[in-house]
Amino acid sequence: MRITGNLVNAYFICKRKFWLYARQFNPDPEFDLLLLGRLISENTYRKEKREIFLDDVKIDLIKRLNENIIICEVKKTSKGLEAAKMQLAFYLIKLKTRGINAKGEILIPEEKKVISFELDEEIEKVMAKAMDDMKAIAEQDTPPPVVKIPFCKKCAFVEFCYS
Repeated sequence: MRITGNLVNAYFICKRKFWLYARQFNPDPEFDLLLLGRLISENTYRKEKREIFLDDVKIDLIKRLNENIIICEVKKTSKGLEAAKMQLAFYLIKLKTRGINAKGEILIPEEKKVISFELDEEIEKVMAKAMDDMKAIAEQDTPPPVVKIPFCKKCAFVEFCYS
């Protein structure tokens, strides 16, 4: 199974959402919040916007600051900040395995926030354990049980859990 940044983000928000994405279940592309996210992504940082594809990784934006390469992830809100950090960690680890040391930033244009992020040993350990867990969850025949969390209210997969 190929792990993507979207899968990493989903895993750190909700294991059931992760399982659905891993099994190629996709939410309605016309879901309001998905449309809003796409609109923000398409209309912010236009001068700097450089989507880069590397294997299964789609990096929203890359900047150079002096000698540093900055990998940026654009989000519509800071509500899933920990998941966004782990998604960024996934990208930075991918680059590190190719000999590219970079730093990260989470950009939240609607909130005018820029959150700096750097890999450290602890985050790499968390990600290694999470990768093993993601592979195990993805291989399960049935999704993990529903766990009600604040994200459920605005989740595009709500019908899979509460219908």
